[in-house]
Amino acid sequence: MKKVFLNFIPLALLAVTARAQLYNSGLMTNDGGLISDWENQWFNAGTGVYNGSNNGIFEHHGPSAQTFVNDGIYNASSGHIDKFLGPLGATGPQEIAGSSSPNFFNLELSNGAGQLINITNTAGVNVRNLATFSNGITTTVRANTGTGALRFQNGASYTGGNTDAQHVNGYVGKIGNDAFTFPVGNGTDSRTLSIAAPSSATAQLTTAYDATNVENAAAFAGPIQSVFRLGSWDWIAASPADDDGLAVTVSIPDLTGYATTTNLRLIGWNGTQWIDLSGAGTASGNTENSSLSGTIPAGIAITQIGIGSTEVPLPVTLVTFNVEKEGQTARLEWATTEETNSDRFEIERSDNGKQWNQVGIVASHGESRIRREYIFVDKRPLSGQNLYRLKMVDKDETSAYSAMRNVTFSEFTAVSPYPNPVSDRFHIKDFQQIKQVVLHNASGVKVFGSQRMTSEGIDVTRLQPGLYTLTIALFDGTISTHKVAVTR
Repeated sequence: MKKVFLNFIPLALLAVTARAQLYNSGLMTNDGGLISDWENQWFNAGTGVYNGSNNGIFEHHGPSAQTFVNDGIYNASSGHIDKFLGPLGATGPQEIAGSSSPNFFNLELSNGAGQLINITNTAGVNVRNLATFSNGITTTVRANTGTGALRFQNGASYTGGNTDAQHVNGYVGKIGNDAFTFPVGNGTDSRTLSIAAPSSATAQLTTAYDATNVENAAAFAGPIQSVFRLGSWDWIAASPADDDGLAVTVSIPDLTGYATTTNLRLIGWNGTQWIDLSGAGTASGNTENSSLSGTIPAGIAITQIGIGSTEVPLPVTLVTFNVEKEGQTARLEWATTEETNSDRFEIERSDNGKQWNQVGIVASHGESRIRREYIFVDKRPLSGQNLYRLKMVDKDETSAYSAMRNVTFSEFTAVSPYPNPVSDRFHIKDFQQIKQVVLHNASGVKVFGSQRMTSEGIDVTRLQPGLYTLTIALFDGTISTHKVAVTR
């Protein structure tokens, strides 16, 4: 296979002339050849025609802006591969631009892990056989909706593209009657939407996920009682019958602070209100990446697919909840985006997930439609496993629980003695927590005991060198033991 570098102008390609880009205004054929545009932009003019076939390869190494511009006819078939390999073959973003949709047969996005491929062609991009996502996020222009989508033709498929780090932030289209999973997300989170096989071989469906744009959440039909406001899928059917009776399954965000699994429903916007598409409890769970299914009814135009619940809304919509170790304390952070009649958060802790104790209360904002952030610090975590959950309570004492979060302290660091080993005097940082301290030698004989602890610590200069056992009792009833090595 002969390789042609297009920063030189071969006599066989008279239609290609040297401009700021590699410019094609005539007919160019790649019948099984290997072409590389290397450092140049590829520009196919309105009168340009490119035909690729017979396993031909076109390597695109152009710059990040307008790497590949198509205003004419770009027609690849029969095993042809277009490879986007990064600027000058190095990792970096690249762009597929222009005003006429190129027809790629095999499309390889290989410009580097984590790198953008920006599809700005106003007519979108067509894939006839296979797209390989080896890049990071692929974008389309959302303002172009379905027209500017990355479209997969009948029988076309893809590899990669279904992770938070690798998906399409924008519109993806599918033509044909085969089942398909749309690799869509919002640039941060992958939120796939899968369909069963449409009944028509010419069915054309397009979707994009948006974490903010939700139709009127106050308009819904029973049995729906609330609409999740932080994510939906724009839904475009080219013909009214293209999605009749179509089974749809989505990958959901974390809904533990929104609704229970059995009450979740897939819902659709019919132009007036949200309607139930599930008909029953179809969710596999209410945690992130669980699935939720439904069916688009025949004869009803659905323009947005969302998430709803058959239960009265929880007092808050909890969107984040995390726990981290911060020195010798546990720091809890959470955020809400909606609060209705909310009163407070009760912070509960457990070491086994069965018996729970309240360790704090944080007042909520009550009524809110904006993001609210909260912090609570547990200054006395348990030694070992600490499980935390939020009890979200509204003003009439209706409540719901968040998911559990876990943090582990290898030892009871909040009251550990230091320095250790010690030759003169050891201290305990949070000595105010201590009700009693007792020190035993290796024979089990008590050598020190006190009902109080001060910042001055404990003098060990009169003790013989060796290993001692320190028992600490706290005012909250917690008892811990520590080995203390006394040296000289």
